[in-house]
Amino acid sequence: MKKSIFLLLAISYIAISSCKKDAASPDIYGSWVVLQSDDQGQLFNVQLNINNDNTYDWILLDQAEGHGNSHASFTLSENILSIINDVDCEGVGEYYVSVESGKMSFIAKNESCSPRAKALEWVWRKYLED
Repeated sequence: MKKSIFLLLAISYIAISSCKKDAASPDIYGSWVVLQSDDQGQLFNVQLNINNDNTYDWILLDQAEGHGNSHASFTLSENILSIINDVDCEGVGEYYVSVESGKMSFIAKNESCSPRAKALEWVWRKYLED
């Protein structure tokens, strides 16, 4: 009987603990990098700086014809990032965001701005300065 109660308590604790972790917002702040490509086949490195004031800067590290740096504001609630102010795109864009083992990914949940989705939907690597 004691083993059954202990096992039940252990399973309950694990279930509750995992729910709490899922409800927390991921640590997205800092600098991230990725090698991107566009519809014309251009390859270019990009840095995404996610700032503590809930803005981000999408910065080209290489020259890429037809592309320019971008800046926007967002909110983060659990694992949903909502872009609320972007001079390059109208409307709110919503993304699922996940961070694990020094990598961050965005997947569009609700996005009407195709260029923004093409700029963000990548697996980003945490940028570690030397």
